[in-house]
Amino acid sequence: MFNYKKCPRCGEKNLRNAVKCSYCGLIFERLKWATNSAGKKMLIKGKKNNVVYTTVMPSDLKRYKVLLMCIFLGLWGAHCFYVGRYKKAITMLCFGIVFIISGILSINGLIPVSIGTLIYLIVGALGIMWIFDIVNICIGRFKVPVSIEVVEGK
Repeated sequence: MFNYKKCPRCGEKNLRNAVKCSYCGLIFERLKWATNSAGKKMLIKGKKNNVVYTTVMPSDLKRYKVLLMCIFLGLWGAHCFYVGRYKKAITMLCFGIVFIISGILSINGLIPVSIGTLIYLIVGALGIMWIFDIVNICIGRFKVPVSIEVVEGK
């Protein structure tokens, strides 16, 4: 059997020794020079076509930093803000705020049972996302946005 690798841009299978993706044309060698800081800049500028999400940590990110941020501040999406996954980070931040507010209100007994059930579902979703991120970082499947820095005029 052949060994395959998945293209981080289109997700199609390619032979392990392929130089570029036979479907989208991504040159795999270029990913060695891709950086997360360039990926975050492209996302902020709205140039999503120049960004590739990959499980290989770029040289400007350290897996242990992402893992520590996820363990200690992951309920508020700090690790997602750090790597540039802003939509997920904002979602986790909102869920984290709901978690804190619901905790304060439930201690005082100010939450009705029907609303409390809904809040517990939201908090449960947050907990599941947090645990999945910890596991994915540990096993090397957490995707980070990267882009190859393009120098203007060259």
